[in-house]
Amino acid sequence: MINQSTSISVIIPTFNRENELKNLIHSLKESFQYLPNENEPEIIVSDDSTNDQTKQLMRNNFPELIWIKGLKKGPGANRNNGARLAKGDWLIFIDDDCYVNQQYIQAYLENMKVGAHKVLEGKIICPDKKNSIFVRQPENSTGGVLASANFAIRRDLFEEIGGFDEDLEIMEDMELAFRLSDMNFKFLFCNSAIAYHPSQPKNISYYFYWIFHFKWQLLLSYKCRRKDPHLSSTRSALITVYEHIIFLIRISYHLVSKLDKDRWVMYTFERFLAWITLPVCIPYLIYWDQLFKHKIRANKIRVSKIVRD
Repeated sequence: MINQSTSISVIIPTFNRENELKNLIHSLKESFQYLPNENEPEIIVSDDSTNDQTKQLMRNNFPELIWIKGLKKGPGANRNNGARLAKGDWLIFIDDDCYVNQQYIQAYLENMKVGAHKVLEGKIICPDKKNSIFVRQPENSTGGVLASANFAIRRDLFEEIGGFDEDLEIMEDMELAFRLSDMNFKFLFCNSAIAYHPSQPKNISYYFYWIFHFKWQLLLSYKCRRKDPHLSSTRSALITVYEHIIFLIRISYHLVSKLDKDRWVMYTFERFLAWITLPVCIPYLIYWDQLFKHKIRANKIRVSKIVRD
């Protein structure tokens, strides 16, 4: 059965990207023109910027849109912040450094009206690929990952599951995808809802922080119930070391077996960097494993007490 009335809220989390945000909004508005006899979707910008330039941009160029100050607690919290103001039946999340194709909203709307799925994935394409260690070029060309840079979800479902997990500073979309899959929701890939995600520059300092980003994989493992927070500290530490080394072996193997001709230089450098910094990374991960383990246990105890009371 086709739903004849479907309202949409587009949520844009932003952080110090005024020019990119302006381009995105213009491309969204252009895509709205391909919606005959439909209400124009609302656009909500949740602003985590460190200055007032985005606020001024919205006030001077897009006063009809909704601007809200962010909570400065990370991208997941910023998306949740915008979603709380949404009035649409559906939420579309898109990153501020993207721009969309003319059929973007129409492609999503056609699948929303069918009503067969409550979660839709859009395509992400990097239009200026560079095979270099100094650029980041996100893509989602086939689906199955629910990348937060471009996806849609029923608002009632998003509210039911509590939105993005704000404990995660990265990989929050992977945790959201796990919860949805755990509830047996299937993701429909919308091949024609395209977000173009230009490559982003990276310098050497980026890789200093990248070395330590693996701690978020640990927290993700606890959140997705792949690790037991009730294990002893020694056993948990040994499992952390074992799983990280197995992970490095697996991604190193994929470097050859699943060669990405557009990004092999970057991936080769990252694998090399991960291996040579292993003596530093291992004690760092053990430290964070203990912190996350105790935090997860404390949260479970607190929730249990609330339920009993």
